[in-house]
Amino acid sequence: DEKRLKQVLRNSSGFIYYVSIAGITGTQSATAGAVDQAVTTLRQHTDLPIAVGFGINTADQVRQTGEIADGAVVGSAIIREIEENLDDSGAAKPELLDRVSRLVSGLAGGLGTERL
Repeated sequence: DEKRLKQVLRNSSGFIYYVSIAGITGTQSATAGAVDQAVTTLRQHTDLPIAVGFGINTADQVRQTGEIADGAVVGSAIIREIEENLDDSGAAKPELLDRVSRLVSGLAGGLGTERL
């Protein structure tokens, strides 16, 4: 509600992290329309940059989010890549760093070079 929003924003600094969906991270994706509406509402109340997170897993989703917000936060996709590159004892496989780096580069590519 607007009263709560104003209170939250009054105590905010740096940037706003908008959680785009309710639920368990990495299991759902937000709709662009809902995110656009929420970011528009936030912009009416603050000049702080707005980063959107939860449900962002692909470069295309990063691109779509970047068209609406100032930043996209990716967590679960990176954690999944790390988990997939650990051996049975939990130690990093030799290719872990390369695979995570490629994933992050691909995700960042969704923003385009002008935003990096």
